[in-house]
Amino acid sequence: MSREVSELVPLHPNMVLSEDPFSNQSYDPNYQSEFQTAPSSPPNKGSTTELSFPLLPKLLQQPKLNVSNVFSARDAVPSHHLLKIESFSSLSKAPIEKYVSEFEAGGYKWNLSIYPNGDKNKDGQDHISMYLEMVETSSLPAGWEVNAIFNFFVFDQLRDKYVGPQDATVRRFHCVKTQWGIETFIDLKTFNNPSNGYLVSDTCSFGVEVFVVKSTSKAERLLPIKNPVTFKHAWMFDSFSRKTQEYYESDFFVGGDYIWKIVFFPNGCQLEGHKRNYNIISLALRLEPLTLPPGTKLLVHFKFRIKDQKNGNHFDRNDSKLFGFNYLRRDIIDFMSLTKFKDPQNGFLVNDTCIIEAEFEVLGFVTVE
Repeated sequence: MSREVSELVPLHPNMVLSEDPFSNQSYDPNYQSEFQTAPSSPPNKGSTTELSFPLLPKLLQQPKLNVSNVFSARDAVPSHHLLKIESFSSLSKAPIEKYVSEFEAGGYKWNLSIYPNGDKNKDGQDHISMYLEMVETSSLPAGWEVNAIFNFFVFDQLRDKYVGPQDATVRRFHCVKTQWGIETFIDLKTFNNPSNGYLVSDTCSFGVEVFVVKSTSKAERLLPIKNPVTFKHAWMFDSFSRKTQEYYESDFFVGGDYIWKIVFFPNGCQLEGHKRNYNIISLALRLEPLTLPPGTKLLVHFKFRIKDQKNGNHFDRNDSKLFGFNYLRRDIIDFMSLTKFKDPQNGFLVNDTCIIEAEFEVLGFVTVE
């Protein structure tokens, strides 16, 4: 991780006068407890120190955002950018509103803006205002969005500590909101007091850390089907008592744009890591992968039925599942007990033959974006 350092002398040629977008940031005046860097950069406990000395900076609270009320100090230099200003008094008297310092972090370019006399357009008078702005965004794709955790610092030269608010809130930067900041980062009376260590021999330093939160998650898009079509298929399974294989598959059949099979487990389907229950029969619906478009899943409601060939009291169970390349078969494991299935009074197994029906609807498509 790289860190940039800028030094500023009076009337530096890179000083810029420009307008700022609105900012929404607030902090509480309490200043204690240990400082922790953002989650992307775990703190070094050996370099973290709790402040206990007086005359600490007043960071006034505004009601716009809910921010942590903990303000702390640490030994470590801000990871991404440090701005050193010589002759701060000359800068504050110069005919400019702010100084803008550019740096890179997280693969993006940013501006750190310092208002030595406060951003008066945002009620920042009598304070130093600080802003972080994302720049050079024209090359980003339409609808771009960058989420980041950032913190500002001021250097206490007497105690050799970098002081700033602890805030792990993720801020969203996008085309409408490219800038966040603190209008009242520190009041000038506190900052100018030499005993506080922020301005020594008319020299001071400000820093910023920016941790971009990069998501690796993918979004699913569900497109429900209006008025889904119901498909049915019947399979006559004979010679049940002579079957010895773990499972049997029906012939392929067409349901919509897809090809399917019924899978029958005469002695139950065994779950991985579980002991097989031999006193059940299991049924499954299997999708032929060649008929499934790449990157697509199907939301399917399916029902299995074992027909009562004597009394017409058919037995069925149903479920709804996603079918995709990682799960082409969906089971109903404990469909029926084998004892119930073989009981001649129930009519499910007649002349060593049963009739299995599958009834299903494709309710929608799921794609990954």
